[in-house]
Amino acid sequence: MDKRIGRLAAVFIGFALMASLSGCAAAAIQGATRASDNARILANEDAAARGDVGAQMKMGDSHCCTIAGSAGVFNNQKATEWYCKAAKQGEPRAFYELGRIYSGDLVRGMNAPAKAAAMLTTQRENKPLALMWFNLAVDKNYPDAIGEIGDLRKKMTEPEILQARLAKQDWQ
Repeated sequence: MDKRIGRLAAVFIGFALMASLSGCAAAAIQGATRASDNARILANEDAAARGDVGAQMKMGDSHCCTIAGSAGVFNNQKATEWYCKAAKQGEPRAFYELGRIYSGDLVRGMNAPAKAAAMLTTQRENKPLALMWFNLAVDKNYPDAIGEIGDLRKKMTEPEILQARLAKQDWQ
């Protein structure tokens, strides 16, 4: 009996230690990710400004869905600007990323600090614009956009869907 209690205590202490360290690990991972994004921005800014689509996408990826400064506000304005520049050149993933931003899907992967921040802030969304961008991505054979369209249309009214269709016609 004493051995079982000892083992249970050891397991409990192990779980407690892992849980307490996971917060430290999340902060370290978040810091490393931000440093990597900053390095990528520095490495691609000039090429992106010259019109290099790949560099524009890297700039958008580096700015998208990150916490800007101490205010904890998502910094997607610059990401949107870079993705729009790539979209004007016909980049399919740029269409998809713009759809994600306008649909309010701002956090990628298992980014716990960013997901927590997203829950604490009001996410702006523009469903017609999101649908327009996802439709443009599908037109360019970007497969991930297909599921997004189905999910988004379920949340939209007919006038919003019509608005997306008209916006797409204006884009082209």
